[in-house]
Amino acid sequence: MASSSPAPLDPSRGTPFAWHHLRGVVPADWEVSRYSVEDRDGRLEFANRRGLQALASWEPCEQEPDRPTTMATFLANNLVGRRAARARGLRATDIRTAEAGPFVLGWLDDDLPVQALAYDRAEKRLIRWVFEGRASARDRREVVEPILLSCDFNDDPDVCEYRLYGIHAVLPREYRIEDIVVLPANVMMAFEGEESHARAVFRRWGLASSLLDGEDLGDFYARVVRTNRYEVLSCERREAPGLDLRLVRFSAPREFHGDRFMARRWKNGRAYVWHDAATNRIHAFEQVGPRRAAPLPPSTVPDVPLPPFPPA
Repeated sequence: MASSSPAPLDPSRGTPFAWHHLRGVVPADWEVSRYSVEDRDGRLEFANRRGLQALASWEPCEQEPDRPTTMATFLANNLVGRRAARARGLRATDIRTAEAGPFVLGWLDDDLPVQALAYDRAEKRLIRWVFEGRASARDRREVVEPILLSCDFNDDPDVCEYRLYGIHAVLPREYRIEDIVVLPANVMMAFEGEESHARAVFRRWGLASSLLDGEDLGDFYARVVRTNRYEVLSCERREAPGLDLRLVRFSAPREFHGDRFMARRWKNGRAYVWHDAATNRIHAFEQVGPRRAAPLPPSTVPDVPLPPFPPA
């Protein structure tokens, strides 16, 4: 009996991700081991207990490339070596190919990584996957193709989705990553608008029950962000299904890395801080900036039913 065609990897059985120009789903046991904050030219690396599993990268490309030629060049430059490639007479026609969604897979033999290329014509950008040790027909069908079929271009002209390390946000395109901290139970991502100069910060803490240990959620948050020179002005309980939620108003330095004593302050900061007992995590979504900057809506955090922010 012929095997059925692969289906996209279901988010409920894997881990969704979104970063700059690519989004998709990877197996549940894969984690991001390295990342790039560069929007123009960057990469993500995925690993599990057995080591590196795949690399996804993006780069500007003015014209759509010939896929087999690009793959053969990549092999010669990065894996086989140019001298060895010449010795074996490596040509683009040696690359065997198949299609999976917007991607073309290419492989030379079972010993070398599988590549997959897609070209975003609207953005003139080349997206590349390299899968380590997945060249067999079974691995291509059961691992590689479901991942590729789950992927699409993260190229909405107005917003960009970010989903990594337990943080999920959808921000206007003008926002760029300013700072990121990734620790086992503590993640922070800070973004700043290139035109508005407004700042949005997302935080995620794990092991919430141990961190709180009876402490009020608002007191915990005020204590933690004091290290960022925030001053909490008020903290009010709000209602959201399944969450212990606080609305916090705060002031913060205008320059993220500004002088400790001389930096001017914005006093219109607002944050939602919530404890999700089901996942044992604490999250925060903060925004602050010039008064002329348009406030971000609660839907910036798409997975959480946050109420509207009150006026600043």
